[in-house]
Amino acid sequence: MTGDMSYRKTHVKNKIHKIKPKKSVFKRLWFWILILVIMVVLSALYFSLFYSGVQIKNILVSGNDKVRLQDLKSTVSENSSTTLFKLWNFKIISDSIFLADNNKIEKQVLQKFPKIETANVNKKYPQTLELQIAERKPVAVFCDNNENGCFLIDNTGVIFETSNDLSGDFVIVRQALENKNSYVGDNIVAKNTVSDILQIQKDLKDNFNISISEALISSPIRLNVKTAGNWQIYFDLSGESDINSQLLKLNALLGGDINPSVQKTLQYIDLRFKDRAYYK
Repeated sequence: MTGDMSYRKTHVKNKIHKIKPKKSVFKRLWFWILILVIMVVLSALYFSLFYSGVQIKNILVSGNDKVRLQDLKSTVSENSSTTLFKLWNFKIISDSIFLADNNKIEKQVLQKFPKIETANVNKKYPQTLELQIAERKPVAVFCDNNENGCFLIDNTGVIFETSNDLSGDFVIVRQALENKNSYVGDNIVAKNTVSDILQIQKDLKDNFNISISEALISSPIRLNVKTAGNWQIYFDLSGESDINSQLLKLNALLGGDINPSVQKTLQYIDLRFKDRAYYK
C-alpha cells in the first residue's frame, strides 16, 4: 500500500512538472544580451558606413605640376566610393573613409596619368584623403620608326608625353629593332639602357665637352651613339659587358690619340671588343 501511494505521488509530480508553463523568452537574460549585441553591431555598421562624420569630404593633392589638380581630385573621388549593393539601377553607395581602398585609388591614378611616376594615398581621419604624387622627369626624347612622332621618356624608359621640340638638350633615342607603334605610357626602352645612355652623355660632356645628339639601339646588345661632331661610338650592351670599362677605354683614346683635331675627320670609335678599341 505504501509503495502504491509512493508511485502515485511521483506520477502526479511528474505530470505537474510537465504541464508547468515555460518561462517567456522575453524574460530570459540571453535574449536581451543577443538584442544588445545586434544593436551594437548595427550601430557600428551604420556609423562606419553612413555616418556623415566619416564620409569623405576633402581631397588634398601635392606634388603635381603638369597634371591638373581638378583632374586628380576627380579621379580620387570616383574611386573612393564603395558600392555596397546593386540591383539593376538601384545602388547603395558609401563614401566612408573606412572603406576607401588606397591601393585601388593609387592604381587608377597611375593608369590614367602616365605623367605620374608614383602615387601614394593616405587617410587623414575622419574625412580627408591625401594624394601625394611624383611626376616623371624627362631625360631624353624617344622617336619611333613609324612616324608617330617623338615622346619624352623618363629614367625608367617610359614615354609619358609627346614632344615636337628636338632642339633642346635631350638626347634623341631610337630603336632600329622597334617597328610597332609607340603610345604614351609604354615602357619603350629598358631602364638599364637609359641609364647607360645618360652615363655616356655625362662622361663625354664633363670630361671632353662633347655633346651627343642621338643614341640608336641597333640591336639588343649594341648601342650607336652619334656625337654633335657627326662621328659615332659603338658600345656593347650585352650582359657580359661593362659600360664603365668601355668608358675608360673611350676616355683614354679621347685624352690621347683622338684629340680634337683628329675628331674633325673621325668616323667612329668601336668599343665593343674586350680590352681593345678601334677607330677610323
